[in-house]
Amino acid sequence: MKERIITAICLMLVAVPCVIFGGYYFKGLIGVILALAVYEMLHICTRPKIKMYLYGFLFDQDDLFLASYGILIYLIVLFGATIFDDTLTIERTSYIFTMGVLICAGLHALMSLRDVYGFQYILLLALATYGSDTGAYFAGVFFGKHKLIPRLSPKKTIEGSIGGVLLGTLLSVGYASYLGLLENNVILIAAFFVLTFTSQIGDLVFSAVKRHFGVKDYSNLLPGHGGILDRIDSILFNAIVFSFFLVMVRL
Repeated sequence: MKERIITAICLMLVAVPCVIFGGYYFKGLIGVILALAVYEMLHICTRPKIKMYLYGFLFDQDDLFLASYGILIYLIVLFGATIFDDTLTIERTSYIFTMGVLICAGLHALMSLRDVYGFQYILLLALATYGSDTGAYFAGVFFGKHKLIPRLSPKKTIEGSIGGVLLGTLLSVGYASYLGLLENNVILIAAFFVLTFTSQIGDLVFSAVKRHFGVKDYSNLLPGHGGILDRIDSILFNAIVFSFFLVMVRL
């Protein structure tokens, strides 16, 4: 636990100033996260390992492959590579494509939130997401009795999930109220409530990937936390959901 807390504090000391200052600082942070996430995404593929040339396909921080032509070119290149690379099965190609698009979409959504809405909305997203994660952990430790989905994550409980929803919602709603955002946009409360659920869904989806490849963590880059994807899995999901919500309600 001590190692986990120290790592979390170090991550916050690096990430929070980048989020607040924005611009090239935030872009640089996203670039580092993208590089590490791509490495971990491909690194867990073993027997045989993914060949090095595939690591370069996902490094385009300008649009992060979110333009439709970028996604289509990415798909064509991957399927074309299966002709010449006998280690690229259809299953592996599908994994690389879907995970690559998910990671890039989540990071692109974070950049858009920071550029369009400001750092306050990134902090709101973080409170809903990591508040849910923290609440689920402690509620699970003290009250957890009934397993949530043991097939994917043996330690997660229904009681923990409820605790996560409550804490994540309270923190994000409380901060939004402090900022005065709820006066004309009460619907944000519903958004934060939903984000505490999708946060847990994102975590479980990435757990399913790890379970498929037979690994506990994506890497050991972050002591006490595992890899970068183990730390940002939920926020990648939530960044997409939150961005979609803000566009749909025209906030």
